[in-house]
Amino acid sequence: MDLRLTWDLFMLVFFGIIIAYSFILGKDATLKIILGTYASALAADAAGNLFGKYFATSKTFLSGMASLGLGGEKDAAIIVKVIIFITLVILLTVRGAFTVEAHGGRSSAMRVLFTGIYGFLSAALIISTILMYVSGISFITGSFAPGAASIMAFSGQSPFIQKMLDYYNVWFLAPVLAIVISSFLSRRDE
Repeated sequence: MDLRLTWDLFMLVFFGIIIAYSFILGKDATLKIILGTYASALAADAAGNLFGKYFATSKTFLSGMASLGLGGEKDAAIIVKVIIFITLVILLTVRGAFTVEAHGGRSSAMRVLFTGIYGFLSAALIISTILMYVSGISFITGSFAPGAASIMAFSGQSPFIQKMLDYYNVWFLAPVLAIVISSFLSRRDE
């Protein structure tokens, strides 16, 4: 058996871990992750843009980036965005000052189905957000500024990553649609 580590395999394993974790946490916590992901995506984008504008041009910082084999200020902003995004998702999920209590109806099959759907959509949202940052796209400014670490360099080698980038609008819209549909179905099921 020839098993090679590829970006597709890495992304599929990451997807699987997030979906499995969603079943461990349950539907309410997965919804909290989704909502926290939306807030974190915007906050991290803003923080990374500010960092790139005011701090990433520091000669000391740029020489540190070069010693790590990373590019210039655009790559620094990308790294900061990803780190802040992951940190905020974790903090909002674990320590966020809000709770989510979805009324799942009476059917346990319906609760399990929506937990799986929310887990899949949570994974797609988190992965596509990170891919958007790495590709150099800003949600807030709407700009595209690829750096040396741009994902565009190897996305052609990975059909999975290419699909995530091609359909990123779907991955950002789908969780909201699922929440709305679930709320209508839950009301009818009770």
